[in-house]
Amino acid sequence: MRILLVMPDSHMHSIHLGPFVRSFREMPLTLCTLAALTPDLPDLDIKLVDGSVEPVPMNDSADLVGISVITGCAPSAYAIADHYRGRGVPVVLGGIHVTILPGEAARHADAIVIGRGETTWPKLVRDFVEGRMKGVYREEPADGEWLEGVPSPRRELHRRGAYVLPDSIQATRGCKRACDFCTVPAVWSKYMKRPIGDVLRDIEDTRGKHIAFNDVSLLEDIDYAKELFEAMIPLKKKWGGLATVDSVKDPELLDLMARSGCAYLLFGFESGNGTVLKGIRKGFNRVDGYQELVKTIHGLGISVQGCFVFGFDEDEPSVFPATVEKVNELEIDIPRYSIYTPYPGTQLFQRLLSEGRILSFNWNDYDTMHVVMQPARMTPEELYDGFKRAYRETFKISPILNRMRGAGIGTAINLVGNVAYRLFVRRLYHEPRYSRPFSSSDPGRPPEAADYRAGFCRRMECPA
Repeated sequence: MRILLVMPDSHMHSIHLGPFVRSFREMPLTLCTLAALTPDLPDLDIKLVDGSVEPVPMNDSADLVGISVITGCAPSAYAIADHYRGRGVPVVLGGIHVTILPGEAARHADAIVIGRGETTWPKLVRDFVEGRMKGVYREEPADGEWLEGVPSPRRELHRRGAYVLPDSIQATRGCKRACDFCTVPAVWSKYMKRPIGDVLRDIEDTRGKHIAFNDVSLLEDIDYAKELFEAMIPLKKKWGGLATVDSVKDPELLDLMARSGCAYLLFGFESGNGTVLKGIRKGFNRVDGYQELVKTIHGLGISVQGCFVFGFDEDEPSVFPATVEKVNELEIDIPRYSIYTPYPGTQLFQRLLSEGRILSFNWNDYDTMHVVMQPARMTPEELYDGFKRAYRETFKISPILNRMRGAGIGTAINLVGNVAYRLFVRRLYHEPRYSRPFSSSDPGRPPEAADYRAGFCRRMECPA
């Protein structure tokens, strides 16, 4: 039996140099974890394809095709699914977008998976082998706070050289916060932790010295994080991951992070405007504490990566130069910018939908790099041009050199990150200005706004 597992290209965070494509993110865990969860069947052959770094085959001899879907690649996922179904090959769709919009996804699949795949995927495969695969597989409500029984991902099925960080780890799932633009609360309603022994096993299985945690909120449970980092000290790995601004105030936690090999932390600063932060339900970020935070993290020899978002309702065209100035003032080692994007399932999507401010339901442009909504205090053109201009100014040679003149903090990481984003900026200037609404001739066209206002995006709209 042959299973083809696919992640379509979402056109994010990759370097294109002629035929050479390399992701400057960590290796994704979705497909290789599904491969590890697949029951041990006679003559089983599993092929993984990450469309961000390699072409998706359209003539594979698969008996079953599974596609993981995020919003930004939904049209591509549906096209691949329709192609294989047209050839008579059964297709399963799962992932964040499917969980949020199951009714939409069901139109393009023989089966859909709603929620986590740890329990549903093995059952689905067994049902398929026995000729009784159902149309919908739903995650059972989680019992407790522990995510147990997840096997080590089969990373060997991916091409290591395609990723800047090929050794990625997951310790936790979900987040206790509820930022208005984030899909995590809509997909994972509980914050769950993997047993520390399981996490250490996965770390010990990695081949390289550097690992990346792909958790969206690794430090949410401080006691758990402390226990994990203390256990990591003998492993002598270098690591990085995401952290919230308010989660690194505990001196003991900071000490354990440094001793366990923390090399970089990615913070969602989002804005330098406290009113904005309260409005997006991220008031736990304290703008007046940003400078001290960066100074503290740098003092531990840890590189600071910082995310800022453009397009909030309070933002005017002056926000772009002000943010670039703030990035330089804070001495952010690797800055990142994105555009305020109303992903389906989020509070932001519902609000902007009710206000009639969503310009397009073209999921291709839902990548935080294109304008898909009407800003409150500028035009879509001003938002997109300002976004590109901020990136261009930030990653000119002179600012990059200034960022590299520090005390040697994360030198290799910072150099790779800054060079990668400079290449990204060059590609960004060839992108379309901003999204246009779908025309009636567009293939794989998502439902119109009226369908969403009628309640299409509710989970109960999915067929039983």
